[in-house]
Amino acid sequence: MTNPHWLKQIDQTLYGIQRHDKEALNTLYQLTSAKLMGLITRITDDRFEAEDILQEVYVKVWQQAKQYTGSGSAWGWLCVLARHRAIDRIRSLKNRHDSTEELPDLLDALTENLEPSNSRWLGQCLEKLNVKPRTAILLSCLKGYTHSELTTKLEAPLGTVKAWIRRGMRELQQCLAA
Repeated sequence: MTNPHWLKQIDQTLYGIQRHDKEALNTLYQLTSAKLMGLITRITDDRFEAEDILQEVYVKVWQQAKQYTGSGSAWGWLCVLARHRAIDRIRSLKNRHDSTEELPDLLDALTENLEPSNSRWLGQCLEKLNVKPRTAILLSCLKGYTHSELTTKLEAPLGTVKAWIRRGMRELQQCLAA
């Protein structure tokens, strides 16, 4: 579980950044850069690319800090910024090296930062899904594939891909709630 004190520090530093406090940006970097780097690296599979993206994320935080309203987790907001930036970069480079054989690696990446008991639980629930829905969910969530990209990758119609994801997510929610 994430440390509540750490989360509060992130909130406070983000409010400082909203006031254009450069030291707050430095503090935020110290608090979050390692974890954000891990997230971005898992998405891009390229450490050098991830370093560039991480820098872009902090520039974006400085420029867009006022968009954070406090109505959610500041850490969540940072993760979303990082994830979106990484996915945008992947799409712009059109550098896809994944295949469905990489699904175990994707599953490991998804559960890596969870507590061992939660990681095991999520992994077990994902393993219960049929291969196609699990593949669609993992490629969409971790590699940023759009529905239309998944239709090509998985050689299935758009409606089918959407149904796989919808049903898979519902099954996942039910399994995790049990």
